[in-house]
Amino acid sequence: MLNSYDDLVETTISATFDIEDFHNIQVGQGGSYEHALFTKSGEKVATTSGGWRIRYQRESDKQLMAYLTNEVVFEDGSGTILVAGWIDLGSLMSGDWAYYPSVGVSGRYLGQTGFMAWRPYDLGKVEGAEVKLIMFAAAE
Repeated sequence: MLNSYDDLVETTISATFDIEDFHNIQVGQGGSYEHALFTKSGEKVATTSGGWRIRYQRESDKQLMAYLTNEVVFEDGSGTILVAGWIDLGSLMSGDWAYYPSVGVSGRYLGQTGFMAWRPYDLGKVEGAEVKLIMFAAAE
């Protein structure tokens, strides 16, 4: 069984971060957020909440690496998915998608694994992002 949510639109409910200049991001900076996920037709699918923190600068290419945690709770009560993973900020700022491993922790998603793909419209702004969420059934 595949649970696939392509072409979702993320909007910000609330967000806080301690970065004043997105052209001068530093190790240790980060933030927290609550977002809503909608289909292209405007139906609310889920609420997400979590946070991220820049943990280190990669030695090989000097890219800043942040770690993100995210909880996706579906509006219809069908379950919850936890998302966590590393963000290469250089790739993200150049418009690439970020991919995070995901695991279902309740409801119809329990035991499923997959990924969330996320790409903001404008990093550092609260206008939103494109989101894809793909979950695969657990092996029987």
